[in-house]
Parts: sequence; structure tokens; C-alpha cells
Amino acid sequence: MEFFLNEILENEEIKKQLPAEREKYPEAAEIAADIRANGARPKLAPGMLPLLVLSHLADDALRINEEKGVPREITVATLKDINIWIENHRQLTGENGVMEFLWLLHHFRGDLFRLGRLQFRIAKSIPGAPGEYAIETHIPQGSPLNAEECLASFAMARDFFARYFPQYAPKCFTCHSWLLSPDFAKILDEESNIVRFMRLWIQAPCKPDDSRQAIQRAFGLNFSREQLENAPENTRLQRALKAHLLSGGALNAAAGYRLLDAGE
Repeated sequence: MEFFLNEILENEEIKKQLPAEREKYPEAAEIAADIRANGARPKLAPGMLPLLVLSHLADDALRINEEKGVPREITVATLKDINIWIENHRQLTGENGVMEFLWLLHHFRGDLFRLGRLQFRIAKSIPGAPGEYAIETHIPQGSPLNAEECLASFAMARDFFARYFPQYAPKCFTCHSWLLSPDFAKILDEESNIVRFMRLWIQAPCKPDDSRQAIQRAFGLNFSREQLENAPENTRLQRALKAHLLSGGALNAAAGYRLLDAGE
């Protein structure tokens, strides 16, 4: 637990609470052991139990990555993503705990990595993109989507997966996100971080999501289209998106790919 407490967890209240919670939920160790031994992917309700399971798996993540030669600082940066989900859970429920357990298992089982601004993992390629496997790209919360920082992350990821996962030989990056929506060009200027990021991708087929992801990410995880009239207008993005959607526009999640050797 020392690695998790000292290098990963940032919430001081939970740090003090965690030892007692481990005694309260002894099944957390059993669930972690099943994941460790059998690759289980249990569906756990948001709360303290999934956080405790992940705390048991932190040392495994460090060991798995070190056996591949992955630097410790990359493991630490990757696992620290749990703090974002702790805060999201707190905002939604007012309680301590964590949400999105199955997503976080990728971090704690050594198949997803934060490399600079972005996160990456090997996954099956998407329709329309080249190759059987691709480097799937994810965009963590917490800082501006600076295009130069993203380009640096792509370069890091290309070299990282060639070194540590050469057996997959990916030919491209892929991404599925509201931040790839071409509709951003209608509501933001071309020099905005989001539009510059969207322009880095070749669009691929994707089912519309009724702007759900955009609404939740821009206004709050508990926000819905029906609440748009009361949506906050604290940022340029919020103001532009709110006006666009209330006027009948859409901003659906989109998919795209980017060749590994794409030049800028």
C-alpha cells in the first residue's frame, strides 16, 4: 500500500481513511487476487470498494511495467489518473470513492500509459483506419488541450510502443471523443486548442451520441440536454456550445485516425 499512498493517491482525507476501509471491505483483497490470477473484470458499483481493489493492484502495475522496462515515472503519471476519477465521484455523489472501475483497470494492469498530455493503449484498429492494431488515444481531464503538447505526446507514444510493445506493429493512432467533432469548426475559431486538435485527425465512421459526451464534459457529468437552459457560461467553450445546442445544433462524439508518421 505504501507505493499507492505515497506516490499515487493525492486526496489526504482518503489517505487517512484507507487503512480502516481496507478492514471494512476485506473482499477487496480477494477481488484483486482474482484479477491478478485470472484476469477477472468484475463490475463494481462506484464507491470505496473499487478504489480499495485498485489500491491492492498498484504494486502489480509497478511490477508489470518494470518487468517490461517501463520507467517508474511513467507508471506514476499513469496511475495518478485515479485522482481525477475520485474527484468526479465526489462531485457527483458528495462522497469518497471512485467511478469507472473497468476503465481504470487498464491503468492498473499495465496496458494503458500516460505519455505527456495524452494517454495511450494498444487496441484493435477502427473501421477505415490502416492496420489490425492501433495506438488508441485518450484525453485525460485537467489541463488545456495544447496542440504542441499533443504532438509531443504522439512522438513519445510512437517510440514507446515500438520499444515496449513491438509485437503489435501499429500503423496509426485512433481516437473516439467529443473533441474530434468537426462541428467545433462552426463554434470556435481555427486557432483554438480544440479546433487545432480536431484537425490532427482523419475522420472515420462513428455513430452520433446526441451530443451527450460534449454536454457532460463541458458542463458537468450530471448534466443532460434537458438542462441546457441552466447550463453555466463561465468559459468561451461553454458559451459557444450552449448557444449552438440551444439553436438546434449538435456536437456529437466523433472518431478519427492519425498515421504514426504524420508530419506537421
